[in-house]
Amino acid sequence: MKKYFSLLILSIVMLCLGGCSKFEPATVDLTVTPMPVNEETIWFDCKGNVTNNGGCKYFNEMGFLFSFTDEPMYKADDVITVAVEENIQTTTFDYTHTTVMTDTVYFVRAYVCTNAGTGYSETKTVSTYINPAK
Repeated sequence: MKKYFSLLILSIVMLCLGGCSKFEPATVDLTVTPMPVNEETIWFDCKGNVTNNGGCKYFNEMGFLFSFTDEPMYKADDVITVAVEENIQTTTFDYTHTTVMTDTVYFVRAYVCTNAGTGYSETKTVSTYINPAK
């Protein structure tokens, strides 16, 4: 009996570990379009699209990262993290960032959190330099 119990436990552990090896962080595409509101204000229209779910059907959280330094990371101290969706199954998400400073360079990245970790898009560099009035 003890032998069968040990075999059962070993089988369960192997099944669990084998199932987890399929999962990896999701991959995301990002589009950031600066939208001039007036001569002194620019907003960012951000669109994310999950291109590979990494084997996960549901996403814990997805959103965008805004930073003044290259390669913003999820919940880093110097990064503005904007969660757009939580506990969802959709693969597209968007956000209009309205608290943008003029005459600044931003680094923007989309992210998706799953049980396998956080997946990122490429980092986009967006400038908010406004041409002087004529």
